[in-house]
Amino acid sequence: MKKILFYFSILFFFGSCVTMKVQDITPKGRNSILLPTLTPHVDIKSFENTYFNLSPVIIESRPVFYGTDLWGVDILETRAFADADPRIQDAVSIFMKDVKDNITDPYGEKQGDILCRITFGDVNSRGLAWFYLSSLTLYIPNLLGMPIMSNRANIELELQIFDINKKLIKRYQADCTNKKYVALYWGSNYPTAARKANAAAFKCAMYKIKKQIENDAPEIIKKLQKANELGKK
Repeated sequence: MKKILFYFSILFFFGSCVTMKVQDITPKGRNSILLPTLTPHVDIKSFENTYFNLSPVIIESRPVFYGTDLWGVDILETRAFADADPRIQDAVSIFMKDVKDNITDPYGEKQGDILCRITFGDVNSRGLAWFYLSSLTLYIPNLLGMPIMSNRANIELELQIFDINKKLIKRYQADCTNKKYVALYWGSNYPTAARKANAAAFKCAMYKIKKQIENDAPEIIKKLQKANELGKK
């Protein structure tokens, strides 16, 4: 019986066919009033503190070449590198695309900067009640479509807009929650469900902030242009 449960677990975790797509990290909702060109930045430490690797940490050892010594012998040192969590790149890509496609005019003269920081992240909440129920019922309901697990991501973002003189002129915050399921026919495996839930929550929080920026666009544009004009004098 234990072997049967083990093989069913492997089937459900890795047998689902729904994978990440470009659409998952493509934000929607272009502001009606675009801000002048702003250089996007991310507080990468806040991203790294929020996410850790979805699977057991993979350590890759590879040589680092430093040149040759006095006798022409190669100087090599082997270092270990941990595999990066893919959700970091997903989130950064969403932010960059949103700024360049939906918030600012990316082709004009730079008039400031925009910084993204994750101020709160609960991105690894697993819904294990489905798993326990599946185990108790020998996974039979899962054959009919019942999920085997869920993953919930809750993200709070902060965006700061600076003028050309690095002066903070606006600050916004928003949070969003999304849940994805692990299932046999219609869900994803766990790592993909976690990525999808995070991407959806991140896009949702960005959308809320975009609407706030859109409402304040005339004021922001005026402050950016004023700072830019003063800087040229």
